[in-house]
Amino acid sequence: MFSRLRVARFSTVIFCAFMGLSSLGWASEPRIAVSKSPLSLPFFVAKDKNLFAKHKVEPVLIECLGGNRCVKELTDGRVDMATSSELPFMFAVFQGKPIGLVTTFNTNKDDMKFVVRKAAVKGGTKGLTGKRIGYVEKASSHYYMDLFLLYNGIDPKTTVPVPMGAEALAAALAKGEVDAISVWEPWGQIALNLGGDEVAVVDAPKLYSQTFNLLASNEYRLAQTRKLIAVLSALDEAIQFIKKNPDEAKRILARDVGVDLDTVKAAWPTYQFELTLQQSLLSTVQGQARWARREGHVAPTLAEPEFLNFIDASLLRKIKPNAVDFVYP
Repeated sequence: MFSRLRVARFSTVIFCAFMGLSSLGWASEPRIAVSKSPLSLPFFVAKDKNLFAKHKVEPVLIECLGGNRCVKELTDGRVDMATSSELPFMFAVFQGKPIGLVTTFNTNKDDMKFVVRKAAVKGGTKGLTGKRIGYVEKASSHYYMDLFLLYNGIDPKTTVPVPMGAEALAAALAKGEVDAISVWEPWGQIALNLGGDEVAVVDAPKLYSQTFNLLASNEYRLAQTRKLIAVLSALDEAIQFIKKNPDEAKRILARDVGVDLDTVKAAWPTYQFELTLQQSLLSTVQGQARWARREGHVAPTLAEPEFLNFIDASLLRKIKPNAVDFVYP
């Protein structure tokens, strides 16, 4: 009896040790939630051209529809890193989530589109008052919707906001379930394709410069510095490939995002791929924080965070020191 018990305990110890080692080994390779968006192109190129492996890192790329969903994967602990515009990052910081922004890899002033049913704006954009507007809550779509309405002299509170997933917006507009949508690409072009002659993009000035960024959990960022630097190095090399081989990069983008090549070519001039951390990022996030508080999207009792404490430039400085504005720690 004693012998069998001792064997059973020994087997349990070996099993637990094996599982522990396996878990640590698996966790050391980053799980990255990557938005299925043209803005994520450096990740698609790095994977296609084996650039991650070249830098001795083998990330698991997990597709999600929209940076807001990617950030939820991160804050819920299912991934180690996530791609996102700055807005979901701002909301996560307000909620006290243990994350850090380590680089911007795309800056874009024309990714967001406000697409309307023509019948809703026959008399001009003021006709949007009282209309149903589809948007993605607490994502760049949300912020752009309010900016667009205010620019056109419309109080957002006089419209009927209809929150939904990014992938549902184009069909909702085509079916007449909403009168307008605030959306990023490729869904803007998809909305135009589905809606045909009944829908159109409303022209607007470049209301804000959107960034697309890489975020990491504090736990992974502090424990796996080498892996994170390897990811950044692979992305930087992917960006150089994009610049030198734009036609091939467009084909990779069309394939991985699932859009036609003509759509990619039409939007291509708006994309600015580069690893950076610029002062303008901080200014944008601070402005969005004021908007979130003013419009009641965060609890009024929450103090505005010091966003600078959630931006870690130390890793980017190791591979591209000139890409970082001096204000970042």
